[in-house]
Amino acid sequence: MNAVKNSPVKYIKPIIDSLCLGTTLVLLLCASAFSQDSYTLKKTKEIQIDGVLGTSEWEQAVSVPFLYEVTPNNNTPAKKETVAYITYDNLHLYVAVKAYDTPENIRASIRPRDDFKMLGDDTIFIALDPFADARNNLLLGVNPVGSQLDARAVNATNDNDRYDTSFNVNYESAGQINTEGYVVEYKIPFSEIPFPGGRNQKWHFRIGRRYFESGNEVETRTQTLDRDNPCLVCQTTQELIFSDITIAKRVEFLPYVTSSLVGEREGASIAYDPLNIDAGLGVNLDLSKNTALELTLNPDFSQVEADVTQVDVNSSFALEYPERRPFFSRGTGIVNFESDLFYTRAVNDPIVSGKLLNQGRKDRWYALAALDQNSPYRIAGEDRSYLGNAGQSFVNVIRYQHLINNKSRVGAFNMSRFYENESQGVLSGIDGLFLIGANWRVIFEAALSQTQEGNQDWIDSSDNFNGHTVALDGENFSGHSVYFQAYRNTEHWKSYIKFQDISPNFRTDVGFVVKNNRRWATVYHLYQSISDRKGLQSYGFGTKADVNYTFQGYLKNISVDGIAQVKTFGNTDMTFTYDWDIFKNYLGVDYHYLGTLEWNTVSRPSEQLIINTNLVWGKDLAYNEEVPDKGRAFNAFASVTFQLNDQFSVNPSIRYGQLKKLDENSFYFQGAISRLTLNYQYNNFLSLRIVGEYNQFADRFFIQPLVKWNPNPTTIFYIGGNQNTYWDQDGNFNPFQFTESQIYLKFQYLIGL
Repeated sequence: MNAVKNSPVKYIKPIIDSLCLGTTLVLLLCASAFSQDSYTLKKTKEIQIDGVLGTSEWEQAVSVPFLYEVTPNNNTPAKKETVAYITYDNLHLYVAVKAYDTPENIRASIRPRDDFKMLGDDTIFIALDPFADARNNLLLGVNPVGSQLDARAVNATNDNDRYDTSFNVNYESAGQINTEGYVVEYKIPFSEIPFPGGRNQKWHFRIGRRYFESGNEVETRTQTLDRDNPCLVCQTTQELIFSDITIAKRVEFLPYVTSSLVGEREGASIAYDPLNIDAGLGVNLDLSKNTALELTLNPDFSQVEADVTQVDVNSSFALEYPERRPFFSRGTGIVNFESDLFYTRAVNDPIVSGKLLNQGRKDRWYALAALDQNSPYRIAGEDRSYLGNAGQSFVNVIRYQHLINNKSRVGAFNMSRFYENESQGVLSGIDGLFLIGANWRVIFEAALSQTQEGNQDWIDSSDNFNGHTVALDGENFSGHSVYFQAYRNTEHWKSYIKFQDISPNFRTDVGFVVKNNRRWATVYHLYQSISDRKGLQSYGFGTKADVNYTFQGYLKNISVDGIAQVKTFGNTDMTFTYDWDIFKNYLGVDYHYLGTLEWNTVSRPSEQLIINTNLVWGKDLAYNEEVPDKGRAFNAFASVTFQLNDQFSVNPSIRYGQLKKLDENSFYFQGAISRLTLNYQYNNFLSLRIVGEYNQFADRFFIQPLVKWNPNPTTIFYIGGNQNTYWDQDGNFNPFQFTESQIYLKFQYLIGL
């Protein structure tokens, strides 16, 4: 015992501990010492983008190290070495990133542009803030084989609104995996990026790397992340300084041609109508560096990418679908509203349209005009929304936004729609966003609508509210909408209070407001913690409470939600939510104690597998019954993506919904929507996709084959089809005996001068 007690280990251990502590402090001090906030670039000649980091090409570049791990750890020294190299010529910004790793640990598959399955790959993201005003960040992502993903990060209060995925930048990229890890290269034209005028520039930037270790996501950056700061785009503060660039104005022509054959079954074969050929032209013209004019004649706004079918048999309100059309990709960050006052898909099928966009250092303008065909007509109601087709209309949107400072902005807007036969709707308002102190953010929106009805049969309803009929019978009235939210975000706490006031006669002819006659207050509070554990990367729990009154003072709803979040093995995010409607009034009937439990899971355990599941069960209302009543609800969604190799993926999915009567062994509704997607990605630009879907609710089966060539955001070639099968009148169904058939071709090519 004495020998052990007097062992030299007793004296060596404190020395070792001291040395380890000292080494850690030295590493942190070194990281701080070598990190820079400002980089002055040197000009170079044009660089070939091939994923190979040639020393002669990049010898003028400045190097930017990735020093910090921000997920799951909080600004600790990065475990894997990553270095970025940045330079420029007269017309382009060049960025190369060398990411060190073992090749077998790298996740990467060939993806089509803007495929969000790329979030399961190793990825480099560049964040650019050319105005250095913290209004938004342009995010340009590239994976190790050169696939692209871009978006706009917005200074918003809602997590769901932080990213504008319709945004596109036409940039060149390449990537290659090697024995030391991988290299990605960017070539970003200055003409594609809005920035202040002048040949001398100072931009804000940061660069991040995402990779996976033991199945869990890790993110490193060139600068730290302050989790106590709710404004993520405000934290892009490293500087790029460069001079003597060429200010090139874009002159772009975008001609297109489409052709289609449409037919219906007549007996044993499909009888096709004559071949339909259509053509159109788009013109993008830079009036100045920050002012662009876009004109389109007979634009093709058709949806080639199939929307994911939603189960809507028990919905009393219209369903919202994402925007996929390229015309709306530029400038959408200016016209995004928390209260959905503008919805781009309200512009349905224009004959001619134009857009004027100005993005200055302090002031920004957005103007849109379109002559629309087959205009959707949507009326918000207290308990349901009403839909119709209004024929031809003229749409006008004007939006102004002023930056007070890097933390605050105000704006104004006017939107109008003039229909055939004297109907019209006008919406005007103001809005603003303010950062108060280090943690609080306040946003408000206020709008006034003026509606003049004609005498039309677009809406078939005898309902009325607040003294006005839903039917279009020549009435004139006004309404208002007010939105307010105060949001606080720290490392461990996320909280907000929200108030929304929508009068009974408020209308949004170019928006997506589906409910009115409500005064709605929400309180939300969530605790969250992030840790570097394989089995528990993060967790959180919280609550949300809502109360809703009508303008007449009647209680419509009281609900309380319980929320729990966990991130665990296999890069798996799980969210549990219990939604308890203590009281609900629907169509004048009071209901008590409706509750549903929702379990949502997103898992990326490996490069080859992505799993999405959603389960909802509990008590809900049968909204579309003549006399709504309680029922036992069960809804399920499951989607699995198998990445069989770098090019081929298989994605089966199913949506199931049922509502069972409480006192009977029968159902208000029951059915499923099954979909299978096969995708072969030959390279980053060329792919073959086949979608098959069976919808029990609509008694419909379709197959959509599609060959797609998409070398940049606007140059596209499609050839594909849409084959539909419905149950016949005798109750027979053969999925491969098509009742409707469409074959189409589209070629759109960007010509830049």
